[in-house]
Amino acid sequence: MKKTISSLVLLLLFISAYAQDDLSQQKNKNESSDFKTVFGKQKPGHKIPIGYFLEINAAYTMVGPNSVFLPGLSAGVILDHHWTLGLSASFLGNPHGLKYDSIFTDTVGQPKKPANLYGGYGGLLLEYTLLPKSAVHVSFPLLIGIGYMCFMTPGHYKYDNNHNWNYDNQNHKVSDTFCFIIEPGVRAEFNLVKMLRMGITLSYRYSPNFDLTGTSKTELNQFNAKLSFRLGKF
Repeated sequence: MKKTISSLVLLLLFISAYAQDDLSQQKNKNESSDFKTVFGKQKPGHKIPIGYFLEINAAYTMVGPNSVFLPGLSAGVILDHHWTLGLSASFLGNPHGLKYDSIFTDTVGQPKKPANLYGGYGGLLLEYTLLPKSAVHVSFPLLIGIGYMCFMTPGHYKYDNNHNWNYDNQNHKVSDTFCFIIEPGVRAEFNLVKMLRMGITLSYRYSPNFDLTGTSKTELNQFNAKLSFRLGKF
């Protein structure tokens, strides 16, 4: 994880320097207004004061000691090419939850049993983009929202009143919590074509009031590495 974060930081620094150099090399004011892409130059068009986007993304992160895949969606409007206002949501990608031992007891005096963690988070997405018309540029996203996490019992065998063992495959909620989430980040973006962008984001998720039985209060405070694709009018 540390090597991945270090590599992404170096990549983002290089891209930022490249974007600044790209701007300084533009010959005149008209050329600087052209929208450039990785796969060829675009013809000049009139300025779009308001744009929009729809994004799918996938992130790698940690929740406590567990490696987690975080799929997500984002959508919003883009003001004057630079400012983004939207909504974003991500979910724990393990379909069977993250297993934690010794979480709950269903009978007094019995040892604690394991449970699986489910949940996600989302909220308001604010973002500023430097040099949005350059083929490669940098954005600074900020997510402010709410997370929900809960422990559910896994399926298990139980002894019924007819003296038979039956498998109960229903999940039952053991405990849950809502928490505040703030996630600042930095993203390198590539204008692949005029209506499609690819992004590589490094961010840090922080929850100051996370409180769920059987976990640390800092369980959600982790770095995230994310790959995203945006379709829209930029």
